[in-house]
Amino acid sequence: MIIPWNTDAPLYYPPIATIGLIVVNTLVHLRFVTAADDYDAIEPWILRFGDGLHPLQWVTSNFLHMDLMHLLGNMIFLWAFGLVVEGKLGWQRFLLAYLVMGFAESGVEQICMLGADGGGALGASGVIYGLLAMSMVWAPKNEMSCLLLISLRVITFEIPIVMLAGLYLLIEIGTSFFEGFTMSTAMLHLSGALSGFVLGTFLVKSGRVDCEGWDLYTVLAGREGEKVKKKKKRKPKTPSEEQAVRLRCETKALAALDDVRNLVAQGQVRGAHALAKKMSQLLRDDWKLPEEDALKLIAALDKEKAWPEAIETMVDFLRSFPEKSVRVRLKLAQILLREQKRPVQALKVLAKLPARMIPQLEAVRKQLTEQATRMQDQGTLELAAEDW
Repeated sequence: MIIPWNTDAPLYYPPIATIGLIVVNTLVHLRFVTAADDYDAIEPWILRFGDGLHPLQWVTSNFLHMDLMHLLGNMIFLWAFGLVVEGKLGWQRFLLAYLVMGFAESGVEQICMLGADGGGALGASGVIYGLLAMSMVWAPKNEMSCLLLISLRVITFEIPIVMLAGLYLLIEIGTSFFEGFTMSTAMLHLSGALSGFVLGTFLVKSGRVDCEGWDLYTVLAGREGEKVKKKKKRKPKTPSEEQAVRLRCETKALAALDDVRNLVAQGQVRGAHALAKKMSQLLRDDWKLPEEDALKLIAALDKEKAWPEAIETMVDFLRSFPEKSVRVRLKLAQILLREQKRPVQALKVLAKLPARMIPQLEAVRKQLTEQATRMQDQGTLELAAEDW
């Protein structure tokens, strides 16, 4: 079983609505499903087929689940892909998109099944497949952190969102093929994915969501990381024009630095990380967090347990301030071992520490090295280590 739980996609908003929807779905299940004596108690609220049109069911059916495992599976994926979509839309637009997709998809299903002899559907999976498709359109090359459960063993790994989403869509397409593309759970999932794909494409093409040049269409065109620009010949810049460009970059960098500091002070550390990452992509060599600000951001991300963002910020710090990286390198190795179970990567990070350090830091290195070696000897699996 694959459990996605986090992402390195830039998130400009906290997952307020995503958490709220998980709470609402859980409370509805406890109140109306777990406490019910039989299925008849919730039958009027599910999406019934062959019984006319009932718009209220187009809403209520998305908040009902058959059993605990049905609820748990949907909520895990609502969290993972809700992070990506709400992180770019904010809670209000995300909630509107969620409800609209659920309402529209359920309405189409009930209309298509007007001639059925009964039956029905319930669950949030149709909307969640819509979120999956939107994530694939908006952040295909960003990675999703996942847990893989094999018997009693837990393996952690990162996988590009386009690969994870593509895997689940291929499974549903294959299932629908063997079922003759009749109306089934797999077809309902695919219809939800189609609605998300259409909505995600509309929002990015109309400029209503900022994917920073990393959306599916820009990546496929080979222009990832770039904004769409009209191609035209430009005259070489004069020295005064070069100075003006440099001044604009410096002004933009200073303004962004103030914004990063304010976000950290307000506790919006994931937003601060996303903004710093965006400025690094836009200004490249003209942008770098000062040492003190980078250390504050690392500490804040660590406190919030935002491990992927903390690791990414630490790696940037190692490259920007190699001569002052000892304590950050030790902290990075600690997080890799404790939170991500990556002993090989941790050993590679520790190997670049100076040969001699003060006794206190030397003791920490020894402890982390021994821990990483034990985990490696126990057969902990991980992907290939990177050169940090």
